[in-house]
Amino acid sequence: MNEKQIAKVLVQKLLDMGFTVHRYNAVTTNSIYLKLDYGVCCGIRIADHNGKKKYHYRFNVVKGYCGDKIIYFKNLISYFYTFEELPQLLNMVQKERESKIKKYGLENYKLYMEKEKQENELFNRFKMVA
Repeated sequence: MNEKQIAKVLVQKLLDMGFTVHRYNAVTTNSIYLKLDYGVCCGIRIADHNGKKKYHYRFNVVKGYCGDKIIYFKNLISYFYTFEELPQLLNMVQKERESKIKKYGLENYKLYMEKEKQENELFNRFKMVA
């Protein structure tokens, strides 16, 4: 499978799980970026190459990846998966959302989503997936 096929599978599964999904296709690479619940939950980067050092997505799906599965950088944690590890990725994404809802409460989680929806310019570039 290629990046677009992986994104299609992931988007459908995430929608089935009740996530709000926004998608952005990179212009200069094959990378695809997904933001979940207006970024309140997390982001997923789908690519065929390693990412730039200055950007850190919580979840990364990289074709043929063979490095550390978990990387810590300046109080940030990033998880890495191959194209064949989508069930594990989806499980971790679900746990991420559950953890944030437990931390903030469901009503606050929804309020944070609404705030991001109204105020974050990023969602002018990322397109909501229906």
